[in-house]
Amino acid sequence: MDQGPDLKGRRVLVVEDEFLLAMELEGLLSRSGCDVLGPAATVGQALAVVRDQEPEVAVLDVNLKGERVTPVAAALYDRGVPFVVITGYSGAQLSEPELRQAPRLDKPISDRELCRAVTRALQARSFGSDD
Repeated sequence: MDQGPDLKGRRVLVVEDEFLLAMELEGLLSRSGCDVLGPAATVGQALAVVRDQEPEVAVLDVNLKGERVTPVAAALYDRGVPFVVITGYSGAQLSEPELRQAPRLDKPISDRELCRAVTRALQARSFGSDD
């Protein structure tokens, strides 16, 4: 069965402020072959990575130390970088258009769910490009 694009070498930004979860996400994505950027624990750190390291896809926690990740989502959207939101919030609690329209995984997530979501985000990007 076709699993979609290979994740090997894909530049994935991880934005998560909970240290243990960030390390878990980084490890999982690394084992899947991804080149993990971050993890970034604050909006400022994440925006610097978006600007300086040009991720291909991102995994975003919604709440970073009390600050919403919306500016990061907007910066990614402006650059055409797909992202997946990982959150404990319900869809109704995501009022920002950038977050509401993004693929969402509810915490806690499984390894398989994360890899599938990242793969789908990359596929959607490649189908939507004119390259």
